[in-house]
Amino acid sequence: MRRSIKTLLFLAFVFVFFLISTALALAKPVETGLGTVETDPKALVNAILRIALGVAGGVAFLMIVYGGFKLAFSKGDPEAVQEGREKITSAIIGLLIIIFSVFLLRLIGIDILGLPLE
Repeated sequence: MRRSIKTLLFLAFVFVFFLISTALALAKPVETGLGTVETDPKALVNAILRIALGVAGGVAFLMIVYGGFKLAFSKGDPEAVQEGREKITSAIIGLLIIIFSVFLLRLIGIDILGLPLE
């Protein structure tokens, strides 16, 4: 079982590497079933980061909602109340870490180093 997972991951990596290298060699956007994939490295990284930040924010929101439900439906159980509070606190801390990391990357990359935004 473990070997088949490693083989599957390796084949997926090879496929993705082949797809990206082919797209970069063509130097034009590639149409896929999920939409257009940019081949410009700056645009590709920008799109990946935008998607990753959106997913991270969505996960943090869902964790806050889950902690709220856990807190609201704890029925006075101190252990469940504490678990709900910890979920909410952890989600907020994670969201703050994401926000501050984006802020620091923009501050260092754009303001200090003067890297172009696009």
